[in-house]
Amino acid sequence: MAVKKQAEKTDKRLENEISKGLEEEKELLENILDKTKRHAKEKTMFLQSQFREHSSTAIIAALSFVIGLTWKDFIVKIIDNILKPHLVQKYPYLSELITASVVTIFAVVTMALVSKWARKPEKENQVS
Repeated sequence: MAVKKQAEKTDKRLENEISKGLEEEKELLENILDKTKRHAKEKTMFLQSQFREHSSTAIIAALSFVIGLTWKDFIVKIIDNILKPHLVQKYPYLSELITASVVTIFAVVTMALVSKWARKPEKENQVS
């Protein structure tokens, strides 16, 4: 009988230890699961913001291209009207050459200004 009681006590103690170990493992797994969920949510939010940013940039670039083409046609017509008719007949691509030169100069200056503007925050971050 004493052996039976001793065995029952040992069984109870083992059950308690196993139960305690299982609870600890359960808490650990729940903690890992929560961290994984938070990490996945953060990554999803980051990817969504990046997708929106890149999509909006692409749409703006496409619309800017359309605007540029429209202005190009307008500038060509103005230059055709400014140039004397005999010059246009003698040099049919002169208006396109002037337009391309003006647009190129404007674009290069604009790109330089935008590049300079875009680099300013990087310099400020390096100083801090």
